[in-house]
This record gives sequence, C-alpha cells and structure tokens, in this order.
Amino acid sequence: MSNQQPNTPFETNHSPQRYSLGTYIHGDGSGNSGSNNINSGNTTFNFNRENANSFGSSADVLQCLYTSEYGSHRGRVREPAEGTCTWVLEHPKYQEWSEKNVSSLLWLSADPGYGKSVIASFLVKHLKKRTDAIVCYFFFKEDNDEQRRATFALCAILHQHFVERSSLYGYGGGSDTLWDILIESVAKGGCGEVIRVVDALDECEEVTLGRFMHNVTRLPVSQTSDTPLKFLVTGRPYLKIERGLSSWATTIRLKGENEVNSISADVTLLIDKGINELESIRENPGGLGYLRSVLMSSADRTFLWVSLVLEILKDSEDDSPEGFADIVSTTPRDLAELYTKILNKSASYDKARQILHIVVGAARPLTLREMNIAFRMRRNQKSVKDQRDLPQGFEKTVKNLCGLFVRIIDSKIYLVHQTAREFLIKGTLAGQGNWQYTLSPIDSSFILADICISYLSLREFESDPLMVDGARIPNRWAVDSYLRKYPLLDYAASHWADHFLDSQDRQMELFECTKLICSGGSHRFHTWVSVYWQNSDLYCPPPHDFTHLMVASWLGQRTVVERLLAEGGGINTRSKSYGTALNIAALREDKDIARMLVESSGNAYICEREYNILDVSRLLL
Repeated sequence: MSNQQPNTPFETNHSPQRYSLGTYIHGDGSGNSGSNNINSGNTTFNFNRENANSFGSSADVLQCLYTSEYGSHRGRVREPAEGTCTWVLEHPKYQEWSEKNVSSLLWLSADPGYGKSVIASFLVKHLKKRTDAIVCYFFFKEDNDEQRRATFALCAILHQHFVERSSLYGYGGGSDTLWDILIESVAKGGCGEVIRVVDALDECEEVTLGRFMHNVTRLPVSQTSDTPLKFLVTGRPYLKIERGLSSWATTIRLKGENEVNSISADVTLLIDKGINELESIRENPGGLGYLRSVLMSSADRTFLWVSLVLEILKDSEDDSPEGFADIVSTTPRDLAELYTKILNKSASYDKARQILHIVVGAARPLTLREMNIAFRMRRNQKSVKDQRDLPQGFEKTVKNLCGLFVRIIDSKIYLVHQTAREFLIKGTLAGQGNWQYTLSPIDSSFILADICISYLSLREFESDPLMVDGARIPNRWAVDSYLRKYPLLDYAASHWADHFLDSQDRQMELFECTKLICSGGSHRFHTWVSVYWQNSDLYCPPPHDFTHLMVASWLGQRTVVERLLAEGGGINTRSKSYGTALNIAALREDKDIARMLVESSGNAYICEREYNILDVSRLLL
C-alpha cells in the first residue's frame, strides 16, 4: 500500500503530514524536489527545507534512515570457504580501482551461481579490516521489499555512514535527494576514503535501477570535494546494466565470467572443504577423496551446484562409497534439472506448491511461525482455535516438502538462490516437468491475499481487538505486545491490500471477504488499520471512521470502488480528519478513482465546506 501523501486542492484541515529525511523518489526512480518525500514501500518520509533543523539529534536521523535490516540481509550470504575469493584482491582491475585516489566504480560481473554475493560479503569484511575507509554495503534481493529498492539501498548506506562518522550529521538541510545527502556528507571532509559495496544490482527493481546507475556513474560531476567516494557493485552481465554503467568512461569492469581458472580454483577449495566436513561427520578421514575428481568434472565452475550436491551427500542415509558415487554421478549438471529432481522428492506435490507460492509471492520472507499459520489458513476458518495446536517442528515439515530448494536462516524461509525463483515463475517460455515455470505471480498474490484477508477476518480480532484510541497514533508497545499474541497479523495487516491489487482479474473473487475487514467502526477494521498505520510510520491519526468506499479509495482499489458505487450509498459520507472519498482519492493523487467519484456526484470538503466539484467547474467556465 503506497503511503504517498501529497498536498492537493481538496485538503481538509487535518491532512496527514510528516517531516523526515530525503525527497520523493518517483516510480521511475527520479528525484523531484517539489514533492519533498521519499517513498520506501510501506514507509514514506517527507522533508521540508524549512524544517531542516527539526530533528532533535543525530539519533533522529539514524532512526529515519534505518528502513531495512541491512545487516541481517548480508547475513543471508554463505560464508566463503577458506582461501576462496582472494583472487579478486590480486586481480589487476581490482588493484587499479583500489589504488586510485579518485572517485571510481568497479563493476564485478559474473553468471548465475558463480558466487558474486559471497565475494561481495568477503570484500566488505576485507575492506573493513584492511583500510581506514568508511565501508558501507547493501545486498539487493528480489524476494524482499526491503532489498529490492534503490531507495532502501541509499538509506542503508547513509545510515552506516552516519554511524561511522556521527559528526557528519549536520548536512544542513540543503539536499534535494538521498543521493545529494550522500555526496554532501562526504564533501564535509575529514572522513578519509569512502567505499560503498552494492551486491546483485540485477535484482534491484526496474523503476529505481536506472536512476541509481545514473547517479553512480556521475560521481566525478556531483562531487564537491577531493575525498574519494568509491563504489564496488556486483551483478549479472545483463545488457541493461552494461549500458547503464558503461556510460561512465572511467568505469572499471572486472568480468568474473571470464576468470575460468580463478573460479575453478575456488570451486576446488569449496569441494575440498565439503569433503573434509563429510569425512568428519562420517568419521572416515581420507575416505572420500574419490569424490573430488567426480565433483570437479561436473561442477562447471558453479558454486551453487557444488553446494547443493554437498548438501545432498550430507543428508544421504547411504554413506557407502557406491552410494555417494551414485549420487554425484546421477545428479543432473543442469540447475533446472537438479531443481526438478529436488522438488520431485517432495512428500506432497500440492502442499509443496502451496509453500512455494507463499515464499515466491511474499513481500518479505516469512518466519517459520508465520508460515506455519499461513500454510494452514483456510477461508472457512472462523477462529484462531480452528487451527488447533500448531504442530511442533514445522521446519522439518518445510524440509520434507521442499527439500534443498529452500533455506531456513534465523527462522526465516528463503529460496536457495535467485535462480530457484526464476525456475519457478511462469513466463513466456514453456517449462519442463511439473515445476519449471509453473507458478503464476497472479496466483501467488491471490493465495496470499486470501490468506491475509481470511486471517484478518478471524473472530478474535472482533472479540479481542487491539484497543487503540482512535484519535491518537497507535502506541508501539501496545501494538508489539498484541502482535506477539497473533503472529501473522503484522504481515497480513501490512500487505493484504498489495496482494489484493496484484491479484488483478482474480481480486473480485475476494470482494465479499473484504467487506468484513473494511467495515468502518468494526473492531476488525480498527485492528488491521492500527497495525498498518504503525508499520507505515505515519504521524497522522488512523482513519477509524472510514467507510468501505473510503478504504478502497485510499488503497487504489478501482474495481472495488466501481462495485461499491454500483451498489449505492455512502459516496458523500465524511471522515472527520480526511473528508469524503473524493477528498481521499485526491489526497492519494488517484485520478481514475477521483474521476469515478466526481462522475457519480461525489462531493468534497474544502475549508470545512462541502462542494460539488462539477458545479464549481461550471461556475468557473
């Protein structure tokens, strides 16, 4: 749900407003100093130059910039095997970039499965240890809202920068964009070399990628000091990235896809480490050496393939030389075939697909506890008690259903690799077998919307609601305490509307179900709105007096608005703080919904008076 809150001609006296850091980043990633907001998915920050000094301390700035858990995102990356990744440090291209005392960009490209993220994480650690530079990082991932937007990347980089050099907080409020704040903070001087490591540029969302690359490649033009600001980015050698980064004549390109010998040497080290661990587990030192040559001949320099095969060997009940040799020799060398083989071993095809739909479609990775509830949620359930006692050991259930196709890190569920996501999602190509290219994004969104709406409709949220004074912003402690009681509520309240919209032609299958949670004045409505409002960091009061039409106008649900208008009633009902549905559509800058409301004789409140906009327009003609 977008939380952009522009000023409009139809403002009421209580229009929502928030002052914070940055500027609005449009859908195409461009800056617009006129709006003075940044939109970071579920969080919108506004910045008013006249209020540049409104922050009480640098802690306020840090709080505003901490929009993603960038540390744990880096923690998703596997630790490199000892001795691997060092070839990058010895490469002439890296040394050229490292030794230059000027702002510069190093682009390390490589094909899928070549270990780019592991190298990026290794370099962050190396640079922090071996240099006095301020080293900041961000790891893009397509499976998480927090990891796919360039806006979040810039916030994370700035947050780390100010943590390292808190004295640089006073940027003066003269910046129009997050990028300008970054440049200005470096220009303050006294911070030495500044290095930014950005991984998996190819997984950044399309609408913000172009502007991000444009800003990175104009470093020499935008800098106002002699302090070098260096970027190191990794990504697949896609044409769009090559065109974007090569526009800067001084871009240094390190083509990892061409470093056959170096990658092969690292794969060998990974295989040695894996075999040594297997020998230790099986208490058979030196007894598995025969696997080395077989693995090397099949690996094709792909770390991902080797890691998966080693995991298969580790989980194998048959640890005889013949059993291990059979596993390695019969494991498909092609990743798609290997993924198919892994999923074909699932204990239940339908249940595995349900979990994969949720993992692929989720706005962020779900915890095991959240997935446990979501996996068992059905539309006909009326109460939390209908799920009975959640089974223990759900991690084992996930593994039995999806095998090595998923990873569980810090109790959160992820696909094993970006290539696994690409393997599943339906596109224009026909897949092979029962799994490849079989998951439609629309179906995944519909499944998640159904789960979220069904959960929000449970009886407990009416009989045991989150008690919040409708005139005030929800108390963080009260909300957090309530969320611990109902584990899926945080996700459902924050993301049901996005999944509903992304269901496209299927969304109206859930229309009747949404009535229960969008009925203004009900406890269910109060509960999910309070959680959503808290997660959105909005300083304006929650709209507890909204009608369903107002909710649909706020959320951009055009089809729902059309249906509600056809059913009649409530078009000019007024919210105390937000006005009518037309006020809300104007506030959200939704021209389509505003036009529908105007054409249906919808009125708006301006300066505490109700106006028919069509009549006003005729008077002005």
